[in-house]
This record gives sequence, structure tokens and C-alpha cells, in this order.
Amino acid sequence: MTALERDRADREAEKWEQAITALDRQRDTHRAESDEQQDAVAAADARATRVRAEVAAPLIGWATADGIAYLTGRERMWEAQTARGSAGRLRRRAAGRAATEAVDEHRATEDAVRRRWGSLPTGAGGLKPWAETVAGKQADADPRVTETRQEAEQAHRERGSLAERHLRESTVLRRKVLGSATPSTARTRAAGLRARAEQARRDLAQIEALPVTEAVQYVRELAARARAEREIAERARAAREARAAQLGRFRPSSDHGRTGPERDAPGL
Repeated sequence: MTALERDRADREAEKWEQAITALDRQRDTHRAESDEQQDAVAAADARATRVRAEVAAPLIGWATADGIAYLTGRERMWEAQTARGSAGRLRRRAAGRAATEAVDEHRATEDAVRRRWGSLPTGAGGLKPWAETVAGKQADADPRVTETRQEAEQAHRERGSLAERHLRESTVLRRKVLGSATPSTARTRAAGLRARAEQARRDLAQIEALPVTEAVQYVRELAARARAEREIAERARAAREARAAQLGRFRPSSDHGRTGPERDAPGL
């Protein structure tokens, strides 16, 4: 490698390194923005959950009390009806009045519970889930709950919009600074170019330190080594293109046939 080629390798390596730096900087910026938005989402979700629990708590208590009143009245009605059916002749009229009063009281309680909560508990075992369900429906309609829920939904939408923007920005920057290359390819090429430049510096220093005759021979050896490396690279490229052609994915590009660091060069 000549001094000119060494300098060119340095310049190409610097371009790839600048591309990698730009991508890393963008990635860090996106990560910070995503973390901030995720914190906002978590806070909004927590606030919505807390407000709903605060609104629902007294409603659950009231629904439970109403459910107990309904179930107790129903049980009292059933007992009164059973007593009327088994009452003797002397107690039949009093038992009938008691059963009628129990039915009326139960119907009044049933109507009140149904109007307030929209449904009735089926039994003592289902009282708790029923109370939580009907109270939850009313809590969800409360303006305080509605407001915090909408704020949480907005935070989720903003997180989705942020992710879409990050994807667009990342795609644009990668296309701009990498072309068709990938970040891993860019890192590999930057490292390879730096290594070639360093090797060139060592070779040039060695040439300058040798007597003329030995320096000439050394240069010939370097030239032979460079030709061998180019041939290996060319065969590898041809093999890749042949495999791609077999899979129907090979599309000739404007830089077809070129080798070296210039191909897929970054756009910085």
C-alpha cells in the first residue's frame, strides 16, 4: 500500500467511524426519549388506577350494603311464605299478612337495588363480585375516572407516535450515512481500514529503513501480497453474487464490479 492508499484508507475509515458515531448518538437520544415517555405512561397508568380505586371504594361498600339488604329481604320473604303455608287455622290470617308485607318490602328493595345498580346479586356467594362489578361500572362513568383514563390513553398514543418517529428517523439516518450497509458491516469496515492503514505505516517505515536493494524486494513482496488479497476478495464477491443469483435476489447495482472500501461508502 502506498502513502496515497494509506491516506485514502484513513479517510474512508473516518467516514465509517463518523457514520457509526452518528447512529450511536441517535440511538442514545431515542433511548432517552423512549425512557422518558415510558415513565410518563407508567405515571399516567398508575394515576388512573389509583383514582378509579378511590372512586370505586365507597361505591363497592354501598353496593355491598344494598346487596345484603336485598338478599336478607328475599330470605325473610321466603321464610314468611313458608310460615304461611304451614300455619294452622288460628294463625293463618296473621301469617298471610306477614307474608304479604314481606313480599311488598322485598319488591320495594329489589326495585331500589335494580334502579341503582342495574342488576341484582344472585346469592351470598356472588355478593362480592357483583358489588365490585356494578360499582366498577359506575366508577368508570365518573368524570374523575374518565379524565385520568383519557390522560393515560393519550400517554400510550404518544408512546406509539414516538416509536414511529424513531423508526422513521433511524431509517433515514441509516440510509444517509450507511447506504446499503448495516451498522455491523460499517464497524467491520472501519476496523479493517484502520488496520490496513496501520499496516501501511509499518510497511512504509520498513521500506525507508531498508537498503535500496532490499527495499525493492520488499515492495515486490508487498505488491504480490496485495494482488493475492484482491484475488481472494474477488473470488469471495463472485461466490456471494452467484449464491444471490441462485436465490433470485441478485440485483446489479451501479457499483457492480468494484472492490475495496469505496463500495457502499457512507454518505457523510
